[in-house]
Amino acid sequence: MFASMAAPVNNPEHGFCRDCLALQRGGGRRCERCGSPRLVRHPELYRLHVAHIDCDAFYAAVEKRDNPALKDKPVIVGGGRRGVVSTACYIARIHGVR
Repeated sequence: MFASMAAPVNNPEHGFCRDCLALQRGGGRRCERCGSPRLVRHPELYRLHVAHIDCDAFYAAVEKRDNPALKDKPVIVGGGRRGVVSTACYIARIHGVR
């Protein structure tokens, strides 16, 4: 951990900026470094553990596992009326699906 990231635990005024990741030690409404209003504050923020796991094409792979007939076909997983794509397998991406 960087020395600049050290902050007292359980101080609800401390947080960080979601845009530039600068620590915020006061209770202001904007980032002290970049001026962004996108601040995260929580009394136990510095006690949390966060894991970011990139499951690229994971749901499409699960569909292919559950239905072997889809093995060599482009698979897109999404839903809703807007046509939002949650994930697409690599074959679908070759065909331009993002």
